Amino acid sequence: MTARTKLARRLAAALTATALLLLLALAWDLRPALPPLPHSFSQPLPGRTISALLDLAAWTVAVLLVLVLLGKVVQFALRKAPSRTELRLRHAFAGRERPQIGRRDWRIHAAPLATPVLRLPALHESEPQPASSEVKRAELRPLVPVGLTSDDRDDLPGVLLLGPLELTGCKKKQPRRQATTELIAYLAIQRRPVNRDELLEALWPGDDPRRSAARFYQAVSEARKLLGDAFQRDRDKYALDRDQLRVDLDELGRLRRDAEAAAGDEQLALIERALALFRGESLAGIDALWAETEQRPLTALRADLLERAGRLRLDSGDAAGALEYAEAAAVLDASNERPVQLAMEADAVLGRRDAVADRYERLRRDLDERFGLAPSHSTKQLYRQLLSQDGSPRPQLTESGDVLAEATPQR
Repeated sequence: MTARTKLARRLAAALTATALLLLLALAWDLRPALPPLPHSFSQPLPGRTISALLDLAAWTVAVLLVLVLLGKVVQFALRKAPSRTELRLRHAFAGRERPQIGRRDWRIHAAPLATPVLRLPALHESEPQPASSEVKRAELRPLVPVGLTSDDRDDLPGVLLLGPLELTGCKKKQPRRQATTELIAYLAIQRRPVNRDELLEALWPGDDPRRSAARFYQAVSEARKLLGDAFQRDRDKYALDRDQLRVDLDELGRLRRDAEAAAGDEQLALIERALALFRGESLAGIDALWAETEQRPLTALRADLLERAGRLRLDSGDAAGALEYAEAAAVLDASNERPVQLAMEADAVLGRRDAVADRYERLRRDLDERFGLAPSHSTKQLYRQLLSQDGSPRPQLTESGDVLAEATPQR
């Protein structure tokens, strides 16, 4: 603080103190007189005495407030400004401040769950054939995690985002700090160098960047220790080197491209490998706003892959497997009619005519309650077609898709 600033502060304090002292002197001159006390407290107080007591109480409160302000002014005038050494020490220790209780999350202290492992039999081992379709469908569940790739990249560290964030090939499966988890996940999602200001806003939206800087550099330091050279920094930009790191999102994109160019059983195998990458809800455990935005397209993509795999299963004659995929897709996206159509077709192939009617009625009711809509024309047409395949008369539907009645067969 310069001498001119000190002089200005002291002059302002002196003027304020002088004004307050004058105010006190004026208040002393205007002090109310003490009201006469009654000879006996059992007698009621007259109105004049009560008014005098209220004036005295108001005058006392005003004087006390002026005295408090005067004390604050004196304290301000006598307070010394911190030196440069003190400012540097404060800045150094600011990074060691513990986060507020409201920002703590119990999940950062919870031990990560062990990832289930799928054991594949060797070539020389005899693998028993499934005895029933139930065992066959159990082997095709898309929630079993498999290896990302089968090439030399398996030795590289990996970042798994299609579920709770997990690190493979690193010292720890999960970072110790929640900020480090969000930092790695954000860089893996963006697939581009991200500047420091954007990361600060993504990790701590609305916070003062100067206050979040210390926590940010702690997260950067931990991420560099976990990922090594795969975590790159170029001035104020940060990125993940995809050549030195395996990310399950990249593997998912590659399998989708290969599936588009394939057909038949090969396409089904690629789609099921892509589904096996999902270990649960994508980006689970990350409560940031950007994570909610990224979760929706990943969930929609998973539902689309389930519907496509079910369609291929149905075309190959596995109606039970198609029904399982269709029901899983309908759970992820309740407003999508394609998985319901697939489930209705699978039920019809399995001879479950009542299940077709129940599934259509449930879809009609859900669409009406949630969105005020009716099933699409293609769904209504499919429903009529499936119920008429076994020789039964077609159901009569209203414009909204409600079943009015079924004509009784003539004898």
